Amino acid sequence: MKLKNVLIAFLMLIGTTLMAQEKYEQATVSQFDVNTGASILLVSVEGQPFKRTKLSGSDFESPYDISPLLKQVATLRNDGWEVWNSSSSVVGFGANVTYFLRRKLK
Repeated sequence: MKLKNVLIAFLMLIGTTLMAQEKYEQATVSQFDVNTGASILLVSVEGQPFKRTKLSGSDFESPYDISPLLKQVATLRNDGWEVWNSSSSVVGFGANVTYFLRRKLK
C-alpha cells in the first residue's frame, strides 16, 4: 500500500512539474564577419528560414561595430522578447555575434 501511495505522489509531482514549465517562442539574431566589411545580419524566429540582410560599410562605423545587430535586438525586445543568451567568436578574418531571445507563448 505504501508503494502505491509513493508511486501516485511521484506521478502527481511529475505531472505538476511538467504543467508548470513555461513555454517560449525562440529567436536568434546573428551578425557575421563584422571585421571584414562584408557583414550579414541573420534573423530567425521560431525556426523559420533566416531573414538575411547584407550590410555595407555605411551600416557600421568600425570593423567591430555591431550596432545593426543591437538595433534588431532592441526591436525584438520592444515586441516583448527577452535576451536569454549570447555568444561571440572570431575565426580567421571573420567574427560572429549571436543573441538568443525568447518570448512567453500566450
